[in-house]
Amino acid sequence: MANFIYKVSQPSGEILQGERAAASKEDLIAYFHEQGLIVVSVDEKIGVDLGKLTEVQIGDMPIGEKVVLIRQLATMLGAGLPIVQAMEILLQQQTKYPRFKQKITEVYKDIQGGLSLSVSFKKANILFSELQISLIEAGEKSGNLVEIMNQIADDIKNSAQLQGKIKGAMIYPIIIFLTVIAVVLILVIYMVPAVEQLYKDFGQTELPWVTQVLISVSNFFTNPAGLIISIIILIGGVLSFRSFYASKQGRKGVDRMLMRLPIFGDLLIKIEVLQMTRLLAMLVKSGIPIIDALKATSKALTNYHFKYALELAALEVSKGQPIAVPLARSKVIPLIVVRLIATGEETGKLDKILSDIAAYYADMVTEITDNLTKLLEPVILLVAGGVVGFLAVAVYFPIYNLATFIT
Repeated sequence: MANFIYKVSQPSGEILQGERAAASKEDLIAYFHEQGLIVVSVDEKIGVDLGKLTEVQIGDMPIGEKVVLIRQLATMLGAGLPIVQAMEILLQQQTKYPRFKQKITEVYKDIQGGLSLSVSFKKANILFSELQISLIEAGEKSGNLVEIMNQIADDIKNSAQLQGKIKGAMIYPIIIFLTVIAVVLILVIYMVPAVEQLYKDFGQTELPWVTQVLISVSNFFTNPAGLIISIIILIGGVLSFRSFYASKQGRKGVDRMLMRLPIFGDLLIKIEVLQMTRLLAMLVKSGIPIIDALKATSKALTNYHFKYALELAALEVSKGQPIAVPLARSKVIPLIVVRLIATGEETGKLDKILSDIAAYYADMVTEITDNLTKLLEPVILLVAGGVVGFLAVAVYFPIYNLATFIT
C-alpha cells in the first residue's frame, strides 16, 4: 500500500483534494470513478513524515490477535450490533499496532460512507485475504456473516498451527546442520592450517590428498578475494534461482521436484490437499458457485501443479464437466480424494465430503509432523557422520603419518 495526493472534481465543479492510501494509482482512480468524481491529478507521496516516526509498526499483527479480533467482530455482529458500531469498538481497542489502526480507520470510514464490510476490507487490503473477502461477501448476501467470520477465524488458527508444527519439527535438524557447519568452519579456518604448518616444521611437504583438499578450501575462504567471490556467487545464485522460480517453467519444474523429495514430498502433497479441501469446503458451504470457488482456491494454493489442476477444473466445469474428471486428469491429486469428490457431487453433499477429507488429511499431516524428527534421524546421522568422518581423516591422518615419521 502507498499514499497518494489526489485532486478530484465533483459534478458540481467543486474541487476536493487530500491524501489517501491505495494498492496502486490505478485502483485509486477506479475508486474515484465509482464515486462519480472526475480525477484531476493523483500523485504518489514520496518521502518520510518525521512527525509520524512514532507510529511506525515493525512486523505484522500476530496471528493470535487477528483471530481474536475476527471473533470479537463476529460476536458483536451476532449480538445484533450494527456493523458501524462494531467497527467503532474495534477501532477504540487498537492501540498497539498503529498501521493496523490506520487501516481499520479507513474501513470504518468506508462503512460509514455506505460501503459493505467486504468491499471496505478489500480496499484497505488488511486482515483478510482475497479468498476470505469472497467468503465475507457470500456471508453478507446469504445472511450467514457471523458463521462465516467464525469459520475464517478457525481457518486462520488451523493454518497457523500447521505452520507452527512444521517449523517446530524442523528445529532439531536445523540445529544439527548448523552445528556441523560451525565445526567444519572452525576446523577449516584454524585446525587445518595448523596441521599444514606442523608438517612443514618437520620438513614434510607432501600432505595426504584429503588434507590437501581441506587446505585448498581453507586458503580460498580465508583469502579476502576468495571470500568476495563466494559472496558474489551466493548472491548471484539466490537471485538467479528467484528469477528462475518466478518463470512459469521454473516454478513448474521446482514444484514438481519438491513433490518427489523423500519424506518432504509426501508431506507437501498432503498439506496442499488439506488446504485445497478445507478452503473448497468453506466456499461451497457458504454458497459460492463452484466455478468461483475453484478459482479462488487455486489462488490460495502454493504449488503450481495444484493451482493449475484447479484452474483447469474451473474451466472444464464451466463447460459442463463434473469436478472429478479434470481433477483425475491432473495426476497430482490422490485418486481416493478424486473418488470422494465424485461421490460428493453425485449425492449433493460435496461440502460435507470435502470437510471430511480435510479432517482426515489434517490428522495425517499432524502425525507426520509429530514424527518428522524421527523420520529425518537416519538422514541426519548419515550426513553428519559422513562430514565428521571426512574431517577426522583429513585432520588426524597427517598427524598419524608424522608420528610414524618421528618413530
